[in-house]
Amino acid sequence: MGAHARLINYGICKPIMESVNESPVSPTGYYFGADDLIFIEKVDRVKLRKGLVFGIAYSLESSQDAFLCRVIHPTLVNPGEEKAYKETIEEKYNSANGLNFDYYRIEHAWEMIDGKWVFQLEQSGKVLLEKSFELYN
Repeated sequence: MGAHARLINYGICKPIMESVNESPVSPTGYYFGADDLIFIEKVDRVKLRKGLVFGIAYSLESSQDAFLCRVIHPTLVNPGEEKAYKETIEEKYNSANGLNFDYYRIEHAWEMIDGKWVFQLEQSGKVLLEKSFELYN
């Protein structure tokens, strides 16, 4: 039996005990992490605003711990480095209980790009889960 993932919750959320980690492959130069995520509103069409946090919660059953969380988004250009990003990728490790979450925080004006934003979970080249959000101005 292969790996599989199941969407548990999604929408606008609030991270609990948030931390910041540097990442050269992130458009902002860093990732946010949190101990937990509280979902406030279950929506997949969301009005853009600075401070918006949206994401997914899911279970993952797999014999491997490592997987990728990919957020495919409209092209983002960080004016500080003038590099274009069409996706944000983070290598993750399955939690001990198999319950996981990922989210994106809109912090900068250059991130406020409307369109389709897609969270994808991938392992060994196979997409296990995909959830789309439509962000609009």
